[in-house]
Amino acid sequence: MGKAILTPKVSIIILNYNGIKDTLECLDSLKKCDYPNFEIVLVDNGSENSQVETLEKIKMDGCRLILNSRNLGFAGGNNVAIKEILNKGDSEYIYFLNNDTVVESDFLAKAVEIAENDRLIGIVASLSLQYFNRGVVENAGHDFLNCGDFVPRRRGALKSKFNKVEDVLGACSAGALYRTKILVECGFYDESFFLNYEDADLSMRCILYGWKCVLQPQSVIYHKVNVSIKKVRDYSFNLRSQQNLLKAYWYNTPFLVLVFNFLFFILRDVAVVLVNVVFLHFEIAKVFVHARVRFFANFREVLIERSKRMKYKKVSSWYILKKQKFFLYVYLQYFWKIIVSNERSVLETK
Repeated sequence: MGKAILTPKVSIIILNYNGIKDTLECLDSLKKCDYPNFEIVLVDNGSENSQVETLEKIKMDGCRLILNSRNLGFAGGNNVAIKEILNKGDSEYIYFLNNDTVVESDFLAKAVEIAENDRLIGIVASLSLQYFNRGVVENAGHDFLNCGDFVPRRRGALKSKFNKVEDVLGACSAGALYRTKILVECGFYDESFFLNYEDADLSMRCILYGWKCVLQPQSVIYHKVNVSIKKVRDYSFNLRSQQNLLKAYWYNTPFLVLVFNFLFFILRDVAVVLVNVVFLHFEIAKVFVHARVRFFANFREVLIERSKRMKYKKVSSWYILKKQKFFLYVYLQYFWKIIVSNERSVLETK
C-alpha cells in the first residue's frame, strides 16, 4: 500500500514564440486540470507585438507572464522561468509543457503521485500521444541508442500497450515533471543548445548524477508534433540539432559505455553518409558530415565540459548499457521511410 499522496506546489512552464493559437488552446485545457496546487508561468520568447498584447490580456487564476525581449531559444526561455520559480522558493516541482499540447485533467496528479511515492525519482515523463491520432504514441520518453542517438521512445505504438511505470533514459520536455531539487543540484538547460536535444541533455545529466527518470503512462498529454519547430527549421537549424545530439551524447555518457558503443557509433555514421550519397539524398549526408566536422573541431571544449560532469557521476555504466537500445532497428525504419518510400527527412529542407 503506497503512502498518502500530498499535493506539493507545481509550477507549469509554457513557452510561447509566435504560437498564440496553440498557446491559448493549451491554457484552455489546463483549466480542467484537477490537481489542486499549481501555477502557470507563461513565458513569451520575443514574439510579435500582437501576440504579446494578447498574452497580456489573459485573465486566468494562478497564471503569471514573463516577457523576454528576444528569442532565447527553448533552453534560455525556460531558464528565465526556472530562475524566477526557484527565487520564489515555494514550488517543489516544475512541469515543462509545450505550448502545442493539450492535457488530460489528471495528467499532473498522476505525475506527482508517482514522484511522491519514490524520492529517488527526479523526472517523470508523461505519455505523449499524437494530437491528431489520439490512440497513437508520439513519445513515451526517450530511447538512448547505442550509436549515440536519443530518439522518441515507442513512437507509433498504440496507447493500449502502456500500462505500467517504467524506468527510461530521458524525458521529452513537451511534457515532463522535474523536482526543483534536481535542477538546483544538476543545473538548468544548457543554453548553448538553444533549441533541440536540450531536454535529452538535461535528463541524461540528471540520470548521470544518480536520479531516476520514469515514464508514467497514466499522465497523458496530446502533442502536435513539430508545430513549433517547423516554423524555424532550415539548414542551420538541422546543423545545430545534429551538433546538439553529439554534445548530449559525449557530455553525459560514461566512459565504459562510450567504449562499448564506439564501433556502433562509427558504423552508423559511415552507413548514413554512404547510403544517402548513393541514393542522392545529398542534403542529409551534407548536414551529417558538416555537423561532425564542426563538433570535433571544438572537441577540446567538449571534453572540458564532459570532465566537469563526470566528477558528479553516480550512475553505473551497467545501468546505461542495460537500458540503451540497439540502433539497427530504428535506422532500418529510417531507411524504409526515406530511401524506399521516399518520404522527406527532417534533415531535408528542399
